[in-house]
Amino acid sequence: MTNTTKMATQELAPFGELLVRLRAAAGLTQEQLAARAGLSAAAITALESGKRRAPRFTTVELLATALGLDGQHRQELVRAARDPNRATARDPRRPSSWMLAEPTPLVGRVHELDLIVHSLAAGDTRLLTLVGPAGVGKTRLAYAAAARLAEDTREYSDRFSDGVTLVDLTPVRDADLVPGAIARALGLLDVGGRPAMERVIEVLAERRQVVVLDNVEQVLPAAALPIADLLAGCPRLALLVTSRVPLRIRWEQTLRIAPLPVPDSSAPLPPLDALLAIPSVALFVGRARARHADFVLEEQHAPLLAQLVTQLDGLPLALELAAARLDVLPLPILVRRLTNRLELLASQAPDLPERQRSLEAAVGWSYDLLSEPERRLFRCLGVFAGRVNVDAIAAVVRAVGALGSTTSDVKAQAVTEDGRTLPQLLSLAENSLLLPPPARPTDVTNEVTMLEEDDEEPEPVFALLETVREYAQERLDAAGELEAAGRAHAHYYLELAERAAPALRGPDQRTWHFRLEREHDNLRAALRWSLDQVRPDGTEALVEPEAGLGLSGALGYFWYVRGYHSEGRRWLEEALGRASRDRDGAGLDSAARTRALIAAGPLLMVQAEYVRSRFVLTEALALAEQRQDPAAIAEATTYLGHATVVAGDGPQGTRLLQEAVRRWEALGDPHGHGETLFYLGYAADVMGDVLAAAGHYTAALGRLADAGNAQHAGFVHSYLGVLESRRGNVPGAVAQIQALLQTSASLRDRWLLSFAAQATVVLVGSRPQSVAWARLLGAADALGQATGGATLGWEHLPGAEHVVRLREQLEREVELKAAYREGLTLSFAKVAGLALTLLGEIAHAPADPHTADESSPT
Repeated sequence: MTNTTKMATQELAPFGELLVRLRAAAGLTQEQLAARAGLSAAAITALESGKRRAPRFTTVELLATALGLDGQHRQELVRAARDPNRATARDPRRPSSWMLAEPTPLVGRVHELDLIVHSLAAGDTRLLTLVGPAGVGKTRLAYAAAARLAEDTREYSDRFSDGVTLVDLTPVRDADLVPGAIARALGLLDVGGRPAMERVIEVLAERRQVVVLDNVEQVLPAAALPIADLLAGCPRLALLVTSRVPLRIRWEQTLRIAPLPVPDSSAPLPPLDALLAIPSVALFVGRARARHADFVLEEQHAPLLAQLVTQLDGLPLALELAAARLDVLPLPILVRRLTNRLELLASQAPDLPERQRSLEAAVGWSYDLLSEPERRLFRCLGVFAGRVNVDAIAAVVRAVGALGSTTSDVKAQAVTEDGRTLPQLLSLAENSLLLPPPARPTDVTNEVTMLEEDDEEPEPVFALLETVREYAQERLDAAGELEAAGRAHAHYYLELAERAAPALRGPDQRTWHFRLEREHDNLRAALRWSLDQVRPDGTEALVEPEAGLGLSGALGYFWYVRGYHSEGRRWLEEALGRASRDRDGAGLDSAARTRALIAAGPLLMVQAEYVRSRFVLTEALALAEQRQDPAAIAEATTYLGHATVVAGDGPQGTRLLQEAVRRWEALGDPHGHGETLFYLGYAADVMGDVLAAAGHYTAALGRLADAGNAQHAGFVHSYLGVLESRRGNVPGAVAQIQALLQTSASLRDRWLLSFAAQATVVLVGSRPQSVAWARLLGAADALGQATGGATLGWEHLPGAEHVVRLREQLEREVELKAAYREGLTLSFAKVAGLALTLLGEIAHAPADPHTADESSPT
């Protein structure tokens, strides 16, 4: 070893140094280790170089399994990954880090904060709604109250022992999506045929918990009824709601949040120290110092500042926007320009409430100070929901900029403006008109953490306050640009979904799963816009509903495999209904309609709508045959065959699936071929032909590996593991479930993890890991509830009787019951790690004899 190499090794972080040594011992390159572990080569490089010093537990487990480590070396790697400066593990029921970490202190809200916390903790307040105008700080106050309730466990643990859940409804425009948003925040997938609110109530029925519903006003009054149902069904639940208007339901108590106090204009100006103690002044000065640490309020400027905070009516958002402009404008000029803006508003919109004029002035004045290209970009933000990425906003700005321009002008402007988009977004963020996105939660049970730490070079994204977004949309409409911006936004996301559709079935599926999760709010907004467009005469426009049909069809597979079953079905049904007729009344036999019908079939099937599933797939097959589309014919035949088997007609379903296999072979499509072989294996399994089932499952794994579809292979591993267990082949079953766990951890797929946890509980059997076993049983039960109770029939396998006995023991033994309750709250990573550890022990232990049972799956 050269001196240079020695130095480089010594500078590695402890985890990186160990990983280099273990990888070398295994004889693997970085690329080979990355492929085995389901990570990127860049992630391995970052870990070994010390650039990433504290990998997540799931990542460590993936690496340990990929390296083939035994128990001792696995624990050594786990210990090396622990950051000695990191706090102890957080209770996953407590709020996530993005809520707890605020960059600036909460100013002037001590009384309101105490009142909220004490009202909820007292037990007699079931629904507390913080009501107030836009920009008054309702969200910040609600989050601060939730943080206190979660953090002060000694004082509030009895009342809220199950913690706090946050539900951000800001991007939700459709009241029908509110139950699904709550379910997602609780970790429940939208699977099966049961309504989301029914499942939410089932989960929360016995919990002592606070749920924060933020920004409810845009889904009222329709959302009031399901919220009332939630309270009626969950007697120990407390809701903390923020809204500009009350919900007006029985349980509601309202707390009106007023703007911050301002100096008394009828009294002499107080001394500087007293002025700085007034909350509105303190907030402005605090925000100014956050931008310039040397900011000092001079005595001669005190009257100007008092005038400014009074003109802005003490609204926190308006004060923050004004403070952001101290970067470029001294206080006297800032006050003069703001005064001019307020006077203009008073003459042009005298009917506006005074506080609304104050906010309008602050946002509008900030808007006026932008350059014209920045104003256009700001206006275009009005069509976005949730998050804004650079490519998407650039596409919308190009379309709006093209209005009234020649083709040559548009091309020249596009080249120039694309390069300016990111600097302009950064400029808006500097002026507090845009926000960086919230930090990711540390609890991997939260859906947000599906945005994996190993994503390479994540694109810059920005978040937008709803108040500011509304203003941007108003400016967009006033400029006559709203329709063009909406169309450009919808078409950008249509193109994104169409690029994603084939990629979700291939080797890049992990990247695309996470990207579509991140963009789901904007995809919903694009769908809503496309489906709501009408012609001037009031009839539906053909082009945009066709775009909505194409977008919903392109998202069908994503909704299916990521657990958005009810929502996806609703979108597809609406899109098919809206685009069912053209101008002349004839049916639309389009490629988009065919794809939407094919997407709807599996979603109906998994919700036990077998008759409707077969009906729409039969229509899809007929349309595909009319259009002579070989791939669509093969896909429709595959799903129709599987739906027929699931509906109970195994022989007919098998014939259809065999025909589909021939078609996929002719097309040379490994994904379609592999998926159909999987369904053929299932058909053989339910008809009792275990050997044929095993052959089809094994062949499916080979074809899906060729396609790079790890997720679908995960489902095959599930079913093959069931089969091997029924045949008494425990080592074979263990190997399949270990592979399943690898996939679930890599993709952050709770559906697959649920199957794996249930399988591991059964496979552990009577072996003496009772505490760990009970912990995993709790995790498996929680995951089963989150994923709609799908079980794959593990409860009927050899060894399941030991699980029944364990459940009986839980009621008698305090230690086991405590372990079970701990398992109910384990994070994704810890469930995967626990299951992998137990399976590793089974693999090295003497066989636990069972009698083979080749009964068909249930």
